[in-house]
Amino acid sequence: MVYIAVSYLASTMFRFSSLKKNIDSFIAAVAGFTIILLFTHHGGIGISPDSVVYSTTAEHLRTNGKLIDFTRLPVVNFPFFYPVLLAAIVLLTGLKPLIFAPYLNAFLFAALIYVSGNIMEQFTHRSKWYKAAILSCIVLSPWLLEDYSMLWSETIFILLLLLFMVIMHRYFQTHSLKILIAAATIAAVACVTRYAGITIIDTGGIVLLMDTKLYRRKKFIHLLLFCVISSSLLIINLARNYFVSGTLTGFRERSLTPFIQNVHDAGNAFCDWLPFLHGHENAATWVAIMIIAALVFACVQQFLSKRRIADYLAMSAAFSLLYILFIIVTATLSRFEQLNSRFMSPVFIPLLWCGSYWLINLLQLSSRLMKKWWAVAGLIIFCCFQYNQLSANYDTWDEVKDNGIPGYTEDDWKYSDTVQFIEEDSLPFKKTYTIYSDAPDAVYFFTGRLAKYLPHKDLKNEVQQFLNDPHCYLVWFTDDEDFDLVDLKFIIERKKMKLLKQFSDGAIYGSDQ
Repeated sequence: MVYIAVSYLASTMFRFSSLKKNIDSFIAAVAGFTIILLFTHHGGIGISPDSVVYSTTAEHLRTNGKLIDFTRLPVVNFPFFYPVLLAAIVLLTGLKPLIFAPYLNAFLFAALIYVSGNIMEQFTHRSKWYKAAILSCIVLSPWLLEDYSMLWSETIFILLLLLFMVIMHRYFQTHSLKILIAAATIAAVACVTRYAGITIIDTGGIVLLMDTKLYRRKKFIHLLLFCVISSSLLIINLARNYFVSGTLTGFRERSLTPFIQNVHDAGNAFCDWLPFLHGHENAATWVAIMIIAALVFACVQQFLSKRRIADYLAMSAAFSLLYILFIIVTATLSRFEQLNSRFMSPVFIPLLWCGSYWLINLLQLSSRLMKKWWAVAGLIIFCCFQYNQLSANYDTWDEVKDNGIPGYTEDDWKYSDTVQFIEEDSLPFKKTYTIYSDAPDAVYFFTGRLAKYLPHKDLKNEVQQFLNDPHCYLVWFTDDEDFDLVDLKFIIERKKMKLLKQFSDGAIYGSDQ
């Protein structure tokens, strides 16, 4: 299956990617490649807590073949493909993820841009001006640049989404079983890159179901084959998770945010993308509702007019709708960080196409005089959109050029008083003592020491185990407090831990009961 997917994808991209036809895509890809290297030049790739899990899992895969992270526990909160990919590159190059990641991400961003340009060459009405404008919006997107400046699985996931649409578009032209298998394989890999990849399977299943050009029997066979192949890796991943942890995707706390609040938070992310709406929280809920309604309308209109959802814009609308609803519903059921642009970034390019291509259709239908007016309107919208993006990029560049990408590789963390103290081992930690922290990933990243997460307030067994541990240290960081964990007041008053060292950005406590 993988061989079929790779071979077909290579042949498809070769057909679509004539350099003469796509010189603008190539130039944009080079620009994107360069920008990522510039952003990561000062301190390297951005590292978040998720990134520490990915990189340490890759190291463990290389050294002992186990899918475990820095805690030495099985990785179940994240699917396996991204760490496996990093481990494969480590084996091939001998380099650590932090060394090759800026170049890997620059390449992936360049590939994303080039594939986007190839896709736009297949739109019904082609326009070099439109293609150049959209490519520039992708290259300068602060939210895509954020993703591709970090060691995050979104860097692979978004590219897999576009490759899936490329293959599915070809499938609807031929209804070839081999092409369908290739599309299903890409969807399967996307699902074990991010669990949200289930929305790609949903998109594929729905567009197959709505394809009226297939006879019922053939449609049933193709739909069944697609569902089996595309879900195969996810089923294996979930079964393995249940076997090693007793959970399908790790322990998930119940959400504290209602549905309407998550709609509002999603709308906030969209407002950041749009000119004149940045920071307008009052409009956020309505923006999200209008986008969802517009996507529903686009899907229904496409099906009623063509009796299928088979072109790029229709698939973009279908995926965006399913993905946005999936993220909002998931955030309503399960607790994680507030919805932001990182969660919504996979729909940036699809929404960019859906929200702009109407202008090309209008230009095709308008008189010569009206075309000029519509062109002027399009230029104004483009300039406003790019001004919003450039303004955000200016602020980001002003920070990263001297301080590095936000995260553990930025100067504020590297030269933190607390970090420098524990790096130098100024306080000799007793080996038999347990080290706890509100950011154990940071402790491991900077020192290589194994530290445990502080217990969650809601998990009474965890809290009791922590209270029963007589010999332990606490490395406390004041940068970002996690309100799901026991707080410092609880630690001092109930655990009776004593302050050993105070810093401007943290402290070290000890318990020797």
